[in-house]
Amino acid sequence: MANLWFKNILGQIPATEKLESSRNQLIEEQKRHQEIAQSDLLKEYEELKAYIESDEFQQKKKEIEAIKFAGSEEEKLINEFTSLQKDKSIQLYFKTLESNELKRFEEIQKSEKLERYNEIKETVESGQIEELKKQMDADHKAEKEKAKRFKTLKKHPDLKKYFKLINSPGFKTYQDLKESEKLNNFYSLKEAVEGFDYNKINKENESEYSEQLDQRKRYQGLQKDGELKVYFKFVNAGHPEFIDQTSSGELMNEYEALEIYLQSDEYQDKLKETDFKTSDLYKLQQEYKQLQKDPDIKFYHKFEQSKAYKNYIAVKESDKLKRYYELKEQTEDPAFRDKVEYLKDDKKFEKTEEYKSLAKFKELEQNDDLKWYFKVTQEDRFKELRKWETIFSEDFNDTQLNKEVWSPIVFAGMMTFNDNYVTKGEKQFFTKGENLHIDHSALNIETKKEHTKGKSWSKKHGFMEEEFDFTSGTLNTAQAFRFNQGKIEAKVSLQQPGNIVHGLSLKGEKITPHIDLLKTGKGSGYEVRYIPKEDQTHIISHKIKGINLNDKYFIHSLEWNDSELIWSLNNIEVARATHQLNGEELYISLASILEKQPENLPANFSIDWIKVYKKQEAE
Repeated sequence: MANLWFKNILGQIPATEKLESSRNQLIEEQKRHQEIAQSDLLKEYEELKAYIESDEFQQKKKEIEAIKFAGSEEEKLINEFTSLQKDKSIQLYFKTLESNELKRFEEIQKSEKLERYNEIKETVESGQIEELKKQMDADHKAEKEKAKRFKTLKKHPDLKKYFKLINSPGFKTYQDLKESEKLNNFYSLKEAVEGFDYNKINKENESEYSEQLDQRKRYQGLQKDGELKVYFKFVNAGHPEFIDQTSSGELMNEYEALEIYLQSDEYQDKLKETDFKTSDLYKLQQEYKQLQKDPDIKFYHKFEQSKAYKNYIAVKESDKLKRYYELKEQTEDPAFRDKVEYLKDDKKFEKTEEYKSLAKFKELEQNDDLKWYFKVTQEDRFKELRKWETIFSEDFNDTQLNKEVWSPIVFAGMMTFNDNYVTKGEKQFFTKGENLHIDHSALNIETKKEHTKGKSWSKKHGFMEEEFDFTSGTLNTAQAFRFNQGKIEAKVSLQQPGNIVHGLSLKGEKITPHIDLLKTGKGSGYEVRYIPKEDQTHIISHKIKGINLNDKYFIHSLEWNDSELIWSLNNIEVARATHQLNGEELYISLASILEKQPENLPANFSIDWIKVYKKQEAE
């Protein structure tokens, strides 16, 4: 059992992306190396090298005459350039040019922040906003004054009295009785009683005036009525007249008009429209103030006014700087330097055709392609690549699966009845490719909950039709590609490896021999296995722990040599075993199997690429 936990914690397992990138880079470098090896550039270099190292060349070199450097045009240019190098304004220019301050200044200069600042500066600083603010404040205050006026009116003695009266029980009684039959009856009885002389009634003539006596009795009864007492008290106090006068007065008209207006949407809209602090201009003003305080904006303006920046601008387009660069380019040009060297050299070998050959040779010595070529040749950088020849490569770059290479039917089923089957007890059935999808240059074997029917096989009952609640996929190269010995690598990503048996295997004509590069489904980690043909009960199995495979790409590989099988994960060896495969060729097989109820579906077994290599003969 291999446990990668410690290596994982210490970061000793190379990242998949980094491994893949390094390998691709190495392959590209090998192509470049081969191109240079066959190039005219290298041929020219080798011919010049042979000539430069010859006796003939060395003899001619000694024959060159001397020429003086002092007083030459080259010396004048060098002196002029040296003088400009010492110039303080140019020194300050380059100091500024290379400074972090200028870099920051230029980044701010291109920023949206500064663009926004300049955009709103003219508007904010024009005074228009302040004028508009004054007008809005005045309008807002006028609207607020209406609310104050309403509060003042609400406290006015007449209105307070008015609202108190109309909300009083007396007013309600007054309203109920003023047009009532009871009040009309009262006034009728009163008129009748007050219009009759009751002094002429005595005991002898009572029966004659019974109606008048009854009227008086009823009138006296109404005089004692509680509602009528309240009514006349309200009337005698002059309240109805007060209510009528107040309700139709200017004070009440103003109050009611304000009440309606203050409760209207118009009033709320006016408040919002005239509130400067809720206006877009206020937000613009605040944004400008914030930008004024912004460290970048403050820095920008401060640096813009600095001595260093002003010098930088003044020198940047100056004739002095142009001359500096002209002289720099001239004096640093290899030909110029060679000429100076030539002038200072008494032998003046550089004037000859031989010197041109030497100069060309030196030029080629500095050629980046050739320098790189000799460096990697000396390092023997491609030694490992030369060990292996690619004999199978699948990148799944097409939108459809290459059916000439891959079959979505298990080999035994394909050879028996050209259909899939699963082993009894498995909870999924393999579809004929419906669960295989290529997305973003990766093949996905999708395991999902889906009802279907298919064949299962057991030693006891053979093949039987069965119903399944789950579907998955499988594919193999049995009819298109098999190999014996070499190395196979696959970049794969697994979902729910602890619950689903994702398998990448090498298989033959029969159940054994069988090699698992990768087998999951039993908790964390994964398993690598070798099942010999001669002894199927002697399964060599290694459990690999300490690594989380879920939804992450790793490169699983198997090196198969004469005597051993060596399994690796991202170039880290995880297991090895001896074998007795005896030259049998095996094909590639991939599948996702459910041996127990999954946690959640769908889940994918993603294969980015698969490659198989054959070992090259030793050079």
